[in-house]
Amino acid sequence: MAQTMAERLFSRNNLAGKPVRAGDFVDARIDGAMCHYHAGDPMHDMPIEAGFKDGLPRVWDRDRVYVLLDHHQPTLTQKLADENALIRRVVERLGIRCFHDSEPGIAHQMMLDYGLARPGELIVGNDSHTLGYGSVNAGATGITRGDMFYALLYGELWFQVPESVRVVLDGHQPAYPIAKDIILTLAGRHGDDFAQNMSIEYAGTLVPQLSIDSRMCLSTHGVEVGAKFALFEADEATHRFVKARTDRHYETLAADPGARYAREIRLDVNEMPFVVARPHQFGNVAPVEEARGVRIQQAQIGSCANGRYEDIEIAARMLEKHKVAKGVRFIISPASQQVYLRCLKAGLIEKLIEAGAQVITPGCGVCQPRVGFLSDGEVCITATTRNFKGRKGSPRAEIYLGGPLTVTAAAVAGEIADPREVFDGL
Repeated sequence: MAQTMAERLFSRNNLAGKPVRAGDFVDARIDGAMCHYHAGDPMHDMPIEAGFKDGLPRVWDRDRVYVLLDHHQPTLTQKLADENALIRRVVERLGIRCFHDSEPGIAHQMMLDYGLARPGELIVGNDSHTLGYGSVNAGATGITRGDMFYALLYGELWFQVPESVRVVLDGHQPAYPIAKDIILTLAGRHGDDFAQNMSIEYAGTLVPQLSIDSRMCLSTHGVEVGAKFALFEADEATHRFVKARTDRHYETLAADPGARYAREIRLDVNEMPFVVARPHQFGNVAPVEEARGVRIQQAQIGSCANGRYEDIEIAARMLEKHKVAKGVRFIISPASQQVYLRCLKAGLIEKLIEAGAQVITPGCGVCQPRVGFLSDGEVCITATTRNFKGRKGSPRAEIYLGGPLTVTAAAVAGEIADPREVFDGL
């Protein structure tokens, strides 16, 4: 029978050894488990509550559990420092071999930086943006800490095989990133629940033109439109990226011709305007023209959605001939140390600082109320993940989401503006 990527993934990993269809319940083998700064809950606190005196007694595979102390490095509070110290002791006791400690960055970017997410694998993580590994053809999804406790012990978990929505992207990639505009446009046109409890499969003539950075943006944002997976098929770009980072064998995942989809959505990016998501919802999307002239006090580029090299490069390129507007705080946070180092070697950081931007430690703080708080009445435009009320501090502040080029244009103009009116030659 013809299968979608999700159906093929769960058929391959089905412990019963039988093919499955959307809607089926399945006990599935896990290929990898990612735990970040909340690892103490499934590894220590929950096991103790369940009756294991010293915490988790074992993990099913010490080479397939990945612990990355991300989000808040260096630690910002005594509580976080104590939690990290506990995780270090647990990791040592359990003999977990992949442990990234005291390394600023975002776990999702680091998973790809170090080749820990590979095509065709089923990977779970205790973070909602785990879907981002779909950019390299991995079936990845976020799970609860209770589910992680079980998965760490047994290397398996039950799932309901999701239905799939096929998103066909056509058109040409311009000389700047457009992935954020794509996902916002999709959410604006079809609702920020268009993939609720479903698996997204990206296809179309644009896909081979998309960088892995752009694919990561689209896969990561799958959760913002309700998806369980957000998958790209593997191509030459995928293989180059993955093989440069790991020599582990992998088996790619692809849909069959004639696979049945619950829905198909098409988007021609050649006809897509620059867009923003207005406060306070991801799907509250409009062409940038409709928000034009809104004064801003803060602009940001970063997070697991848009903290990668291409996002920072476009800002540095545009700022070669411009300065950040007076009164605007332009905050840029690379997604990982690896991304930061690449930006440094390319000379991007110098350009950004000379133009008036602030470059901060890699991590999740730029996306949360951890770094760059907003005061009452302030407006921020950001290429991060979410814009709900209070996401950056004051519930009386306003947050707009936009692509890195739109954010940079606003930082230069001091107000939301069409990038084509701020920068020449786009």
